[in-house]
Amino acid sequence: MRFKFLYYVFVYILFGIKIIMKKKLTPKYNTNKSIREKIDKLLVLNARNVANSETKSKYDIGDEKQVKKAWLEIQSKIKQLDPAFYDIIKSR
Repeated sequence: MRFKFLYYVFVYILFGIKIIMKKKLTPKYNTNKSIREKIDKLLVLNARNVANSETKSKYDIGDEKQVKKAWLEIQSKIKQLDPAFYDIIKSR
Protein backbone atom coordinates (compact mmCIF):
# COMPACT_ATOMS: atom_id res chain seq x y z
CA MET A 1 0.00 0.00 0.00
CA ARG A 2 2.74 2.42 0.96
CA PHE A 3 4.74 1.58 -2.16
CA LYS A 4 1.71 2.28 -4.34
CA PHE A 5 1.21 5.66 -2.64
CA LEU A 6 4.88 6.60 -3.14
CA TYR A 7 4.67 5.53 -6.76
CA TYR A 8 1.69 7.83 -7.39
CA VAL A 9 3.42 10.71 -5.62
CA PHE A 10 6.53 10.17 -7.74
CA VAL A 11 4.54 10.06 -10.97
CA TYR A 12 2.61 13.18 -9.96
CA ILE A 13 5.85 15.07 -9.24
CA LEU A 14 7.42 14.00 -12.55
CA PHE A 15 4.30 14.92 -14.49
CA GLY A 16 4.15 18.31 -12.77
CA ILE A 17 7.82 19.02 -13.51
CA LYS A 18 7.33 18.06 -17.15
CA ILE A 19 4.42 20.51 -17.48
CA ILE A 20 6.33 23.32 -15.77
CA MET A 21 9.41 22.79 -17.92
CA LYS A 22 7.36 22.60 -21.09
CA LYS A 23 5.61 25.88 -20.32
CA LYS A 24 8.79 27.58 -19.20
CA LEU A 25 10.84 26.59 -22.24
CA THR A 26 8.28 27.33 -24.95
CA PRO A 27 9.57 30.37 -26.85
CA LYS A 28 7.14 33.13 -27.78
CA TYR A 29 8.67 32.76 -31.24
CA ASN A 30 6.56 29.62 -31.66
CA THR A 31 3.28 31.18 -30.56
CA ASN A 32 3.37 34.93 -31.24
CA LYS A 33 3.33 35.96 -34.90
CA SER A 34 4.48 39.55 -34.36
CA ILE A 35 7.46 38.46 -32.25
CA ARG A 36 8.33 35.82 -34.85
CA GLU A 37 8.35 38.47 -37.59
CA LYS A 38 10.60 40.79 -35.56
CA ILE A 39 13.04 37.99 -34.71
CA ASP A 40 13.04 36.77 -38.32
CA LYS A 41 14.02 40.28 -39.49
CA LEU A 42 16.87 40.32 -37.01
CA LEU A 43 18.06 36.87 -38.13
CA VAL A 44 17.93 37.96 -41.78
CA LEU A 45 19.99 41.01 -40.87
CA ASN A 46 22.58 38.76 -39.25
CA ALA A 47 22.66 36.47 -42.29
CA ARG A 48 23.19 39.50 -44.52
CA ASN A 49 26.02 40.73 -42.29
CA VAL A 50 27.77 37.37 -42.40
CA ALA A 51 27.26 36.88 -46.14
CA ASN A 52 28.58 40.32 -47.04
CA SER A 53 31.47 40.40 -44.58
CA GLU A 54 34.66 41.76 -46.17
CA THR A 55 33.15 41.91 -49.67
CA LYS A 56 33.19 45.72 -49.97
CA SER A 57 29.57 45.54 -51.01
CA LYS A 58 26.76 47.88 -50.00
CA TYR A 59 25.95 45.76 -46.94
CA ASP A 60 29.52 45.06 -45.81
CA ILE A 61 29.89 46.10 -42.16
CA GLY A 62 33.55 45.16 -41.84
CA ASP A 63 35.64 42.27 -40.71
CA GLU A 64 34.78 39.30 -38.51
CA LYS A 65 35.04 41.37 -35.32
CA GLN A 66 32.43 43.83 -36.58
CA VAL A 67 30.13 40.99 -37.61
CA LYS A 68 30.49 39.42 -34.16
CA LYS A 69 29.76 42.76 -32.47
CA ALA A 70 26.65 43.21 -34.65
CA TRP A 71 25.55 39.65 -33.80
CA LEU A 72 25.86 40.38 -30.07
CA GLU A 73 23.68 43.48 -30.52
CA ILE A 74 21.12 41.45 -32.47
CA GLN A 75 21.13 38.82 -29.72
CA SER A 76 20.41 41.44 -27.08
CA LYS A 77 17.40 42.64 -29.10
CA ILE A 78 16.20 39.04 -29.44
CA LYS A 79 16.63 38.55 -25.69
CA GLN A 80 14.32 41.51 -25.05
CA LEU A 81 11.70 40.05 -27.41
CA ASP A 82 11.90 36.41 -26.32
CA PRO A 83 14.32 35.23 -23.59
CA ALA A 84 13.52 31.55 -24.21
CA PHE A 85 14.39 31.81 -27.91
CA TYR A 86 17.53 33.73 -26.98
CA ASP A 87 18.64 30.81 -24.81
CA ILE A 88 18.41 28.59 -27.88
CA ILE A 89 20.43 30.81 -30.26
CA LYS A 90 22.86 32.62 -27.96
CA SER A 91 26.60 32.48 -28.56
CA ARG A 92 28.36 29.90 -26.51
